[in-house]
Amino acid sequence: MVVRRFVVRQGGGGGGGGEAEEHEVEYDTEHGLDILRLQIFSLTSVPPELQKIVVEADGSVVDDGTDLEAISEGLRLVAITGEEEEAEAAAAAEAARAQEKSDEELARMIQAEEEALLLQQYSIRNDGGEEFRERVEPYMHQVLMYEDPMRQEAARKTVPMDELQEKALVSLAKEGNFSPSKDEEDHAFLLQLLFWFKQSFRWVNAPPCDSCGRETFNVGMGTALPSEIKFGANRVEIYRCNYCSSTTRFPRYNDPYKKLGKDAVENGPIALHSTVEVLDMKLVWWNKKLDYVIAISKDGVRDVTKRYTRKWHEVLSRRIITSEDTVPAILSSITGKYRSGLSIDGLTALENRDKKESEELSKAAYLEVDTSISLPGRQSGSVEWRKARVMRFAQKVTNSQEAIDSVQATAAFDGIRSSKWEEPDGAKGCWIIYRMLDGQTCELDSYDLMSANDVPERDPMDWVLEGSTDGGSTWNTIDARSSVIFDSRFYRKTFTVDKRYKANAFRFRFLRVRESNGNPRFQIGSIDLYGKST
Repeated sequence: MVVRRFVVRQGGGGGGGGEAEEHEVEYDTEHGLDILRLQIFSLTSVPPELQKIVVEADGSVVDDGTDLEAISEGLRLVAITGEEEEAEAAAAAEAARAQEKSDEELARMIQAEEEALLLQQYSIRNDGGEEFRERVEPYMHQVLMYEDPMRQEAARKTVPMDELQEKALVSLAKEGNFSPSKDEEDHAFLLQLLFWFKQSFRWVNAPPCDSCGRETFNVGMGTALPSEIKFGANRVEIYRCNYCSSTTRFPRYNDPYKKLGKDAVENGPIALHSTVEVLDMKLVWWNKKLDYVIAISKDGVRDVTKRYTRKWHEVLSRRIITSEDTVPAILSSITGKYRSGLSIDGLTALENRDKKESEELSKAAYLEVDTSISLPGRQSGSVEWRKARVMRFAQKVTNSQEAIDSVQATAAFDGIRSSKWEEPDGAKGCWIIYRMLDGQTCELDSYDLMSANDVPERDPMDWVLEGSTDGGSTWNTIDARSSVIFDSRFYRKTFTVDKRYKANAFRFRFLRVRESNGNPRFQIGSIDLYGKST
């Protein structure tokens, strides 16, 4: 890695083009030519694909094979002409053909929807939407149970509040934030609460035997007892032990007095969520194709099925409980009933939110999904969203801001044993930055690395630890390790830093994992830094 300062001249060529504009660019050669082009784009407004960069000293063109550490600092940005113009025209023509193809695909989708709606008219139930209402509205009552103060207090007693608040403060302190705001504390606490919930509550496919604690298998359904119905357990499953043949009753409760958290409730072809979260873009839930996905909160109900599918016309062909016009009318009626006591300001805020979500949902089914792009923590989303995310990542590298645009990456510093930072393509090289806040510096004494929960082949083996005094513009090596082996899972190793160096940012460059042949992934359980901050 070498930090270079280039002087990029634009314009001022022959033919009376006027004086050349000069732009200084500070650039880390490790980031590659694409990032340099993005930096030049931010200064000149010339898109990367239209840039021809020439070394002024010898007239050579900068391309992917150029040694950016060796060339002279004087560069010139020149107009693309001749064969390059033809190549640009060909690229534009290809883009136009792709757009035509996209338009044709959109037209086919719309036509398929119209045909599905036409066929739907001959299949729907003509009851004015009463069956649909009867199947949706009871879940509104269930969600409202979570607004009951007594149930909320019972839930709070289940949660180790003090422990989670302490973990939240520790996680903030590890980020260098020792005086967090109320919002920052609340956000950190919420993350800890989610981790705790995920670890403490699991879906039960088959409960252990009540008699011997061993495995069971389902033998059918039972009749709910009054004590079970009291807590919403209309569904009671019966299991038989594989070993002692005893039977075990397993009621599926739907009351926060018996369980903590808001469930997704499966009922025939309707799945109702109290939270809106993409679970499967193909609309498959427990191997069943869903027809309606209804989001429910204390403020009302909404059909969000379009957010869950890219084959809306196929879903339409299965939606036969009532007509598509009746669905929003019924949901609007239910929503109005539960908003009747709100203030004018409260209603206005909710209506504005509804309008925004309606606009998003109207486009959701037509967004293109590009499966060739892989980003940490997310495998779906529109092309526009994902390209914007890549650009934000590049811009952050360019501006020496936080270079990790992934919630998953923060797991390296969250202090939670069960979480980890994993890079899908990091086996042969990846990096992560920890930056001090509010102008603080730190002189490291040592650091710990802990292996993750599985797959030893993904453990780091070689790495370099660097420090920066200018927030990440320049870096100096303060520690380097090679051929390190973690003996087991969740194994913590401590490394002493011999070089005294005060820095306001630290970067780990992981160069190699334990086994990279056939394994593209990198992972680390946690990173802990120890030193004196000033």
